Amino acid sequence: MLKIAPSILAANPLNLQRDCLEAEKYGAYRISVDVMDGHFVPDITFGHNIVAYLNRILNIDIEVHLMVENPSSQLELFLNAGADVLTFHIETSSDVNRLIDYIQSNKKKAGIAINPDTNIENVEKYLEYIDELTVMTVVPGKGGQSLIVDCLDKVKQLRKIKEMNNLGFDIQVDGGVKKDNIKLVNDAGADIAVAGTAIFNSENSIQNNLQALIDALRL
Repeated sequence: MLKIAPSILAANPLNLQRDCLEAEKYGAYRISVDVMDGHFVPDITFGHNIVAYLNRILNIDIEVHLMVENPSSQLELFLNAGADVLTFHIETSSDVNRLIDYIQSNKKKAGIAINPDTNIENVEKYLEYIDELTVMTVVPGKGGQSLIVDCLDKVKQLRKIKEMNNLGFDIQVDGGVKKDNIKLVNDAGADIAVAGTAIFNSENSIQNNLQALIDALRL
């Protein structure tokens, strides 16, 4: 079944500990931390100190999604803070193999993310080396956007490439995942779905929101 990774971008920072522990308790696969630098995307969000804190209280993995212009300058900080997965954007790096090698040499998972307007061909040569490929289904930088359904065609294409070549990377979808479209994400061939507002930003409890997503997958 599709694994669900709550994104704290949509969480209330005043309730961060409580909400992340609740997400873990009720079935979250891992926690996703969106790091934005105000350059690659307009917003500024979390630093390595948040990851270090979450690492102390959680027993599930933490993915750090680096939406930053210079990911190589941030890797050591987040590795030392306890990130389990480090994802950087193909649009930001001229030395992709070096970043992958550096992350994996520290015994962590290396992921690449692609924007909605980035073609699969831009990352195809790296698929045999990475642990994950994140397909952005919104324009990165803001939570609460609607999923761009056409981006799921990339997921289908990646699934075919993965199976035809017996590759081991996971396919992650990030952006606009909700209970009314999560089945589409699963059926396209994704392994992991990041969900923010569908879990944290609601009048319903985190338990109920996670269960609603799980239930939608079974329809």
